Amino acid sequence: MILEALKSTWSLFLGMAFLMLGNGLQGTLVSWRANYEGFEPSTTGLIMTSFYLGFLFGSLYATRLINQVGYIRVFAALASLASTAVLIQIIFISPTVWLLMRLLSGFCFAGIYVVVESWLNARSDNQTRGQILSFYMFVSFAGLSGGQLLLKVADPTNFSLFLLTSILLSLALIPILISRIKVPEIEENEGMSIRKLFKIAPAGVVCIGWNAIAQGSMFGMGAVYAANAGMNINQTALFMSSFIAVGAFFHWPLGWLSDRVDRRIVIVGASFISVIISVFMYSMDNQTLAFIITFGMLGAFVLPIYSLGVAHTNDRLKPSQMINASSTIVLLYGIGSAIGPLSMGYVLNLLGNSFFFIYIGLTNVLIALSVFYFMMQREAVPDEEQGDYQLVPSRITAVGMEAVAEEAEETIE
Repeated sequence: MILEALKSTWSLFLGMAFLMLGNGLQGTLVSWRANYEGFEPSTTGLIMTSFYLGFLFGSLYATRLINQVGYIRVFAALASLASTAVLIQIIFISPTVWLLMRLLSGFCFAGIYVVVESWLNARSDNQTRGQILSFYMFVSFAGLSGGQLLLKVADPTNFSLFLLTSILLSLALIPILISRIKVPEIEENEGMSIRKLFKIAPAGVVCIGWNAIAQGSMFGMGAVYAANAGMNINQTALFMSSFIAVGAFFHWPLGWLSDRVDRRIVIVGASFISVIISVFMYSMDNQTLAFIITFGMLGAFVLPIYSLGVAHTNDRLKPSQMINASSTIVLLYGIGSAIGPLSMGYVLNLLGNSFFFIYIGLTNVLIALSVFYFMMQREAVPDEEQGDYQLVPSRITAVGMEAVAEEAEETIE
């Protein structure tokens, strides 16, 4: 059953792999290159924030464009636009132009992901949805992590890596456009306000929001920190890749643990360990392999917090509310991830590079304290009402979140 589903969607996964490689490389490259070009950290933070803003709007409004034009045309147009946006950054070395191109890239990637995630959801059923989603998450994290390592294949001070990014995004078009795939129907669901979601699952909302700020800061400004710390290109690539790769792996043990105890305990524990690692890294020699490995361990406890927060939120929702809440969770993450690079840019600009880990530690302190407070206010969800943990990548659209919600709803029922 699952082999047949994967066989029928191989082109989507292959295209997704190219997209994530290009996206992973592009994010780190633009951040590193902006720093190399002499942009202020606060300016670089604003540029990186624009991607998340574009992604947020694209995730929420792409369905309207798809319903008007169709899946194939939207996918082809957005992939071409994303590839073109990268090339324009070669021609114009300007903060304003780069900000606008990152905004456009974010919108395009969100629309592309809506297409891919809609297809995958339509091609799966109750028996295969969880496995299809798991494979999708694996491809997403593997591509994103591998994209960081591509920073080493050419000199980032010239334009070769920008061209490579554009090539990867263009290649993503081929397997999807040449394949025969039944186009699914897409429906727009009524949303749920952040205020209402907070009343239902305050610990989940706080967890998702603060973790989004932490992840946005790391993904958006991690390369800037590495460059200012004196790391070479190889070290920077390993620095960013280790955070994603180790973080992706640790979703499974932490998720397994959260299915057996109160998820909020796991969230508080992961946040507390993240604080300890952040403080430890503040005093470490950043030119050593041990420093890079330790950063990977920080990712091991920071990255899964988002999925843990989503799982806890779904535990508090009625099955009928999960689909409506999915777009609100994406909105909440989008706001937080946009705040992250911008705020981190100002922190580095005003306080210096050494405060990178202090800021990350502070966000996790706030997660731990907030979730612990809500633990004291509300009882844990009974085991029989708690769904299975679902791995959720941060760069997921409302459509993808709906698939996660459907899987959680089926588990509870």
